[in-house]
Amino acid sequence: MDKSQKIAILHRYPAKDIPKTNAAFPYFSKGCDVLTFKTFNRLKSKVFKSILWVFYAPLLVIGRRYDIIYCDDSFPYYSALVKLVSPKSRVIKRLGDIHLMYYTSGWLFKFLHFFEKLEWKIVDEVVPISPTMAEYVEPITRHSTTILDPVPAKPRAKLGHSVMFHGLLTKNKGVDILLKAAKLLPKRRFWIVGDGPDRKRLEKLAPLNVTFFGWVDDVYPIIERCGVGVSLRAKNQGNELVVTSPFLQYSVMGKPCIVSKRKVFDGYPYQFTTAEHLAYLIDTVKTDCRAYVLEHHEAEHIARQIQLLFAKNRLR
Repeated sequence: MDKSQKIAILHRYPAKDIPKTNAAFPYFSKGCDVLTFKTFNRLKSKVFKSILWVFYAPLLVIGRRYDIIYCDDSFPYYSALVKLVSPKSRVIKRLGDIHLMYYTSGWLFKFLHFFEKLEWKIVDEVVPISPTMAEYVEPITRHSTTILDPVPAKPRAKLGHSVMFHGLLTKNKGVDILLKAAKLLPKRRFWIVGDGPDRKRLEKLAPLNVTFFGWVDDVYPIIERCGVGVSLRAKNQGNELVVTSPFLQYSVMGKPCIVSKRKVFDGYPYQFTTAEHLAYLIDTVKTDCRAYVLEHHEAEHIARQIQLLFAKNRLR
């Protein structure tokens, strides 16, 4: 990295938690000022503290004359205010998600998204994390560069026999379809790793071949022992645009991964829409995407792309 550049990285999560949302962070953040909401984890309401971040983030950079301000947190709106208080800085916004697509719909989404699109126009560059997201973003923004979602490199693991899902257990996630597939495959063991408001209901519905692990901080030791991963996502426009972390995590360890059907996986053969189709794929899937993921999504590789993005913006 060019040491003459003064670069700030903004994120509402404490620095130790940022790699959970961007695995490339430890590699590209060296030599940068990492500016975070240090008390984020102490506040109870995630909604309240995220809204507070919108107004707190600009205060972290005002008057500090950064050449580049990299807004690694994809929460909406704050990067526009950052640009307004630091107009001479090159402000880059990474879109790890389009949050409003997950939590709002109808007229409320249209109203709030109008201002989010205005934010994308105000900042100097937007970084979508998939080609599908780029198709949506590029007609709106002045400049965009697609940099894929990263995953840390892991050694290939031996294939086990169990089927694994990990993630937040909410009703809209569609975990019911996995339980139905488990009933169709009584000789297979199914592992559900995670916690959430829907866990108790799911435990009542689950057949005997399903084990609930609860929340774990590090899923890789469990992925290492499974045979097939299943990536489930709620049905909304936001999930159509992102390759989810579980897909990358299973793939990087050499585990075949079956995904709920989404636009971002166009052309990928192991997508399902029904429990019967999922059960069939569990018994027939053979191919993993480890080589592809290591080539295109590996964290150090992605970090180099972000550093090149910094260099490009410095030269403008």
